[in-house]
Amino acid sequence: MKTVKVRMQAWDSAKELAANVIPSLEINIVLKVDGDALHVLKKRGDTVQKDDVIIELDKKDMMRQKQKLLYEQASLEEQLTKAKRDLNDSMLELTNNLFIAKQNLDDTTKQYNKTLNDYDVGLATKQQKEQLESQVNNLKLNLQILQQKLDTLKNSNPLSSLQYQLQANEISMQDVDSSISNFDVKAPTAGILTEMPIEEGITLARGQKIGVVQRQNPIKIRAEVTETDLPFVQGKQTVPFKISGSPDKLQGKVTYLANVADSQTRTYALELEAANDDGRLKSGMRVQLILADNGQQQVVAVPADSILRQEGEPFVYIVNGDHAEKRMVKLGRSKESIQEVVAGLQPGDVLVVSGQYQLQNMEKVKPSE
Repeated sequence: MKTVKVRMQAWDSAKELAANVIPSLEINIVLKVDGDALHVLKKRGDTVQKDDVIIELDKKDMMRQKQKLLYEQASLEEQLTKAKRDLNDSMLELTNNLFIAKQNLDDTTKQYNKTLNDYDVGLATKQQKEQLESQVNNLKLNLQILQQKLDTLKNSNPLSSLQYQLQANEISMQDVDSSISNFDVKAPTAGILTEMPIEEGITLARGQKIGVVQRQNPIKIRAEVTETDLPFVQGKQTVPFKISGSPDKLQGKVTYLANVADSQTRTYALELEAANDDGRLKSGMRVQLILADNGQQQVVAVPADSILRQEGEPFVYIVNGDHAEKRMVKLGRSKESIQEVVAGLQPGDVLVVSGQYQLQNMEKVKPSE
């Protein structure tokens, strides 16, 4: 088994970094009601605008419920109109009766006072006086009762029961209208419709995910930056990038650069946002970020033969004390028999370059230079 120390090497080419194209926004379409798919207006892969109807669910049962509420509303409004009219008639009748009662009381009181004077001079009998006195008391009591009835009508709301029923009906109507609007399943944002395996006639359940809308303009580009490459992006507002097979150099606006490296990969997350009016950038594509123009950079590079793979993932063995340690790596560019390693190795690491195929992780070793 042979080893070499990992070191920085000069690399004569543009400094590039592979990055993934992802949607700038991804929203699940989740049903808010149960229903049968009546019409499927959009299919997977279609471009949709915000509030475009994707599926129309059968809402005839809900429309019948709304019609019942409309009938109930009309009946309650008719009852309320009649109740208001009856209330006004009762108020008017009580007011008129109260006026008449006051007049009767005034007239009877005057007659009683005259009879009382006549009684004092012997012109009226005691029976006449007591009879008029009883009439006055009865009229006062009647006046009091009428006044109480009028006050009760003024201070209470005999229409409240019907008014509460109308308000409850209006709330039910609003709930039904809201539910009816949910039977037209709409796109939550503009983008590409994906994951939409829905066909007409199938029954769908509330809470079921029936698709995803991915916003593709602007689009997002995500990359993992090593500590070595970090100076190439720190402080920058934009980073150029290119699509494989295209000579065009595009620009992405830096929207996020992590301050702390990921504990597993020891890389810094970088996110860019780029205009995509022509739709040439698609989710799942890989692009190359141009970190530096043509020139010579110092990079970590190792012999290509030292790199092993497990299920497609590259790794190497390094010597840690008297053990062989398996180390996952992230690869960059390659030329001839040299491979750039952008993550996983640091200068000074002792790399196994011969005999690595027979090693096991944490196996004791005795390396030779």
